[in-house]
Amino acid sequence: MKKINLILYLTLLSMVLLGCQQESETSNPKKPYSSEEAIENGDIVNLHGEISNLDKFENFIENVESSTKDEIRITMYTIEGDPIFYNLNYDGNKIQYTYDNSQDGYAGSGKGIESTSCSNIKSRNTENGIEYHLSECSSEIGNTFTFEFQNQEN
Repeated sequence: MKKINLILYLTLLSMVLLGCQQESETSNPKKPYSSEEAIENGDIVNLHGEISNLDKFENFIENVESSTKDEIRITMYTIEGDPIFYNLNYDGNKIQYTYDNSQDGYAGSGKGIESTSCSNIKSRNTENGIEYHLSECSSEIGNTFTFEFQNQEN
């Protein structure tokens, strides 16, 4: 009887741990994921410099500045049409950033999903517009995030 209880307990514990592990993973769409579908799903899409749903990014910046929780997904497409995902999840204090190039057929040995926590997102004016980058990150993964768009006042 004790063996059966122990087996049941271990099985239940394993299921709970696996469930927790799956929840923490980024749930990005799988291939194929067209830019049209990404736009329809509310992603901020950068298709070779043409940006859709930019208002969602601007709202995210405003929410970070006012310490309001928010999350966005930026989907950029390679020349070959593979999506690369940049997920930003702001909890009111820190930005959890996840970089996912697992669907990039030409990513080589650096292919995968990596995350870091960052304290802030900063902007700077460039000759092409405005560029955003993450700052005070817990790992170098934060350096993979750069988002630039044409300033609408130009």
